[in-house]
Amino acid sequence: MPIQAIQDELNALIYEEEIQKACDAKDRELLSIIIAQPKAHYFDFLQGKTEWKVRGKWKRPDEGFDIERNVQLDVEFKDAANECVGKRVIELLKAYNKKTVGEKVLYARTIPIEEGTL
Repeated sequence: MPIQAIQDELNALIYEEEIQKACDAKDRELLSIIIAQPKAHYFDFLQGKTEWKVRGKWKRPDEGFDIERNVQLDVEFKDAANECVGKRVIELLKAYNKKTVGEKVLYARTIPIEEGTL
């Protein structure tokens, strides 16, 4: 799948109301992606997101630690009861990472939003 097609499908799944209706997506979910700050620009294609500056601390094999500057990207979207939208978003992010971002492991997750002001 070409990179542009992955980006377009991600934006459609997350933001387009017609897709949400077709998937019967009514449940509020939060997609979080944590990425090294120098690679955050790879997600500029997302039509709307909140960016947080965060630090990560990771244990090295030699028992030392690395502290890195990361960015957490948060995007609210709607998912169906069977979570088909969220599962597809994660699949697409894995493909996008493999083709473009190049992280050994891209950290992305979706979680339900139980309460909120929106």
